[in-house]
Amino acid sequence: MDAPTSLHDSPASWQGCGAAYVAVYGTLRAGGINDIAKLKPGIACMGKTQLTGTLHDLGWYPGLTLQGSQAVLAEVYPMDSALEQAMDRTEGLWPEDMGEYTKRILTLPVMLTAGGQQPVTLLVYEALPATVAAAPEIAVSDWLAWFEGKGIQHPDTAFQLNTAQNKK
Repeated sequence: MDAPTSLHDSPASWQGCGAAYVAVYGTLRAGGINDIAKLKPGIACMGKTQLTGTLHDLGWYPGLTLQGSQAVLAEVYPMDSALEQAMDRTEGLWPEDMGEYTKRILTLPVMLTAGGQQPVTLLVYEALPATVAAAPEIAVSDWLAWFEGKGIQHPDTAFQLNTAQNKK
């Protein structure tokens, strides 16, 4: 795994990261409350990868820091600027930066749905240290399965970080 590159800044106007793919590990995964297909209908998962770090329980959504040794399942999707901007809104980075996440660019091996494996440069939304400072660590690789196992459901059909209802 390459060292992460930070793309976090306080955007007055939106700027894309330039990556052609995104790895999602939480609510944006297929079947999650913010399923990426709601942001881009018809999108297809190109494969799966494992992110390495520490996963945290932030209530209705997870936070992953890329420090640690935990393997975390992520789905990989093709990304264009419109999808990235929609995800930035969902992750609380735009139009106002809520200070919870930063964007990282990684190159990781992806197990392709069509078969085989290839290295892919992709975007990952990483939780900032202050975001997870008081959040419990979760020792699971599949956040979505873990969350569904808790037996609770978010009261809305989708949510964004920049709304008060989603704070613990």
